[in-house]
Amino acid sequence: MNRFRSSVLIVFLLVLQVQALSMVVCALSATDEDLAKLLEKLKSPSSNERREAVEALGYLEDKRAIEPLIGALKDSSPDVRAAAANAMSEYKDKRAIEPMIVLLKDSVAFVRSTAARVLGDLADVQAYEPLTLALMDENSSVRGASAMSLGALQDQRAVDKLLTMTRDGGADVRSAVAASLGTLKDKKAFDALVQLLKDEDRMVRVSAAIALADIGDKRATPLLQEIVANEKNEEARLQMKEALQRLESSRQ
Repeated sequence: MNRFRSSVLIVFLLVLQVQALSMVVCALSATDEDLAKLLEKLKSPSSNERREAVEALGYLEDKRAIEPLIGALKDSSPDVRAAAANAMSEYKDKRAIEPMIVLLKDSVAFVRSTAARVLGDLADVQAYEPLTLALMDENSSVRGASAMSLGALQDQRAVDKLLTMTRDGGADVRSAVAASLGTLKDKKAFDALVQLLKDEDRMVRVSAAIALADIGDKRATPLLQEIVANEKNEEARLQMKEALQRLESSRQ
């Protein structure tokens, strides 16, 4: 009787395994079918359909989508090119670096800024020089994205380049510069960040406060105490206060 029960149990487990395997095979087949449909959609004359296909390929997380996405970086539509750049940030594949660097010279500003941001996500040293050149872009969004990505590269050479940008005409650029200086944690940025605490734009002031806390230089403590006391914007004051508390609790 026990042998019979054991045999039944074994058969039951085998059936479950077969069913599970069938489900996996079906899932893989569905994925293959989905991939094929999306690749076909990339050939659509409609730029909206091509963009939708690119966005879907980004979420698919299938390595076979990488080459088609790199090809889409050259699409005639700027929306598709930007979507392809965003999709490549999901894959973190080094093959995208050189095409993304080329995209920094795109004729459309939002495509250039997307490429600059994604190069930070890819975090490869090859992007250092192209991103420093992009700091001179005529568009502030491109300069800001380039500044943020230089921080993401964790390359200390960027500190001096970023320090030249602390008086940029775009508040979004100054804020990004401050954030990246905080990421790089170089104390030579201390004086420049102190000046940014007095910036007319509240987000720049907040970014500078957070950056000083990131660097962890205790000389900033009384300065942050003062700016927290004088800040009139409640949201900005709370963010500055958090930065101050973090600095006060740090061991440096």
